[in-house]
Amino acid sequence: MPISNASLLDEDFSAIDDWTNGDQAPATSTQETFDGEETLCQDTNGSAAGNDYAYVYRDVGSLDGLGNTIVISIRMYIDLIGTLADTDVVVLHFRRSDWRLEVVFASDGLYISDGVDYNEVGVNLVQQDTWQEWTFVCDLSGGAANATCDVYLDDSLEGNDIDCSEALPFTDGLIDIYTLGYVTDNCIAYFDWLKIGDGVVTSTIISDSVINISDTFKNLDSIKINIGDSWKDVTAAYINIGDTWKKIF
Repeated sequence: MPISNASLLDEDFSAIDDWTNGDQAPATSTQETFDGEETLCQDTNGSAAGNDYAYVYRDVGSLDGLGNTIVISIRMYIDLIGTLADTDVVVLHFRRSDWRLEVVFASDGLYISDGVDYNEVGVNLVQQDTWQEWTFVCDLSGGAANATCDVYLDDSLEGNDIDCSEALPFTDGLIDIYTLGYVTDNCIAYFDWLKIGDGVVTSTIISDSVINISDTFKNLDSIKINIGDSWKDVTAAYINIGDTWKKIF
């Protein structure tokens, strides 16, 4: 799966001090360790209503400066959400000065706004109680009014040339993360990382991957690679078995 090169933003949510909190009580946005990961946790808590949402926002710089290709990748775990119609959803906004990508995660699907309608990508792609990695490769070469995106889930291309032409004046670089609970109590989502850039990096391919420590074989669940004297996390690793590449993690 392609992952954003994070040329503009590489957020690991080990701290959320750079984010401004706009929660509407009793909803909360907090930094928490979940499933062994440092995350942003959003919880609407137990008072479902039309003004109950967890919300953080941040100006990350200029999306205009990325040019006509904007690549956004996010890893997230949804504990509980509801339907699009009930507004029990997770919403992401990414803005440049003339355009906004609006993505909605609901129990009945993944939706992208074209400025008028919310169009489902695939069929019921959003799963609860599991980690999912999403990448949105946005093409604005035809102008904001003709913007499209390709959508990847984990290792699979789930939609190509999806209409994302929400073309209006916006604040360049302002991004939002919402979890809303208008009908359902305790809508909860965890965000492990978020990357925004102008291109993609290819998952590192590893063949014949085995590690032995003190005569004991250990499971390989993470890899780092040194680039420019800086250690970077490898987002995926593969092993070749019978001429078929299998994902290790």
